[in-house]
Amino acid sequence: MSNTPSQLNVCVIGGDDAAPEVVHPTVEILRQLAPTINFVQAISGREAQAEIGETFPSVTRDAIDSADCTLFGASGGPSRPILWYLRWGKETYVNIRPVRWRPGYLSPMRYPERIDYVIVRDNLEGMYPPREGDLAELSTLASSGSWWQAPPVHEKGAYSVRVSTDRQMSRVAVAACELAVQRQQAGYPGRVTLGAKYSIQPRTDGRFREIVRETVKQYSGLSYQEFLVDDLARRMVAVPETLDVVVLGNEHGDILADAASGTIGGLGLSPSACYGENYAYFEPVHGSAPDLAGKNVINPTAMLLSGAMFLAHYGFTEQAQMLESAVAETYREGTTLTVDQGGNASTTDFVAAVRRQLGL
Repeated sequence: MSNTPSQLNVCVIGGDDAAPEVVHPTVEILRQLAPTINFVQAISGREAQAEIGETFPSVTRDAIDSADCTLFGASGGPSRPILWYLRWGKETYVNIRPVRWRPGYLSPMRYPERIDYVIVRDNLEGMYPPREGDLAELSTLASSGSWWQAPPVHEKGAYSVRVSTDRQMSRVAVAACELAVQRQQAGYPGRVTLGAKYSIQPRTDGRFREIVRETVKQYSGLSYQEFLVDDLARRMVAVPETLDVVVLGNEHGDILADAASGTIGGLGLSPSACYGENYAYFEPVHGSAPDLAGKNVINPTAMLLSGAMFLAHYGFTEQAQMLESAVAETYREGTTLTVDQGGNASTTDFVAAVRRQLGL
């Protein structure tokens, strides 16, 4: 992906808890790798609440709207409205999560070198954002012929609605196919794998299945396979080498992407990017790690690699490759690793090691 405006303006939001500890050093590296990019820091969360009286003040919204994209740390709660705005407000409809083991990652798998695929996830629909209510509200629907089994509306409880539009499912399918074509040109199989529960959800996942199938047919040279999502979960562990581009719905993608991170060595290693028609944001997969805040021990790998995804998306291909290679070499050497990867290095130590690899 490449979409480079004449002047690239980037909003930087540190996020909550320990997240700023990986965002800020990453931005400093990005500044040196690509000096023409304009980075603008925006206030958020508890800091914004203390200074302005709101966790998502208008000045931060304006900074997001004025930028071409956002680098975001993670939300531990206070910054969640910002993340919601980046997602639904800016309609960043697809979430891309690479799943790749590198030598030095502390994977629990016996043969982690087989893991190298990408998850393409719906970022807008399904069960998120939550549309929930009281069971009693379902009484009208419960009497219709569309229910295989009426919900127990006489009981106390709650329900949640799952939404799937053809437009969104098609956009996600196209994104998966376009990525498969790009990867095929780089030597990967060019294989799209769908994971869905189409066996018991024919109107939603079954429809998604049909749309993905038909979309893949429009791309000559791509291959296709599909599995029930629970079977796909097993395959991610048992035969990850059979996967190339995995396309998933929102909640399935959310769950399986985290499980996939576990197979390579943890959430601290996993970057992600969210793309829309006119906006993008980049964030690590891990959360805000409140238990690590202020300790200078959070692993910055996921944020650094998210930064590499950002560079690649906007046409800074050489710089992106340099950053990825520097991270990979730091792990290959294995002398400056954070605690979660079996070492005793601090966040600052690891970033310094990456900077040395880059010659900065």
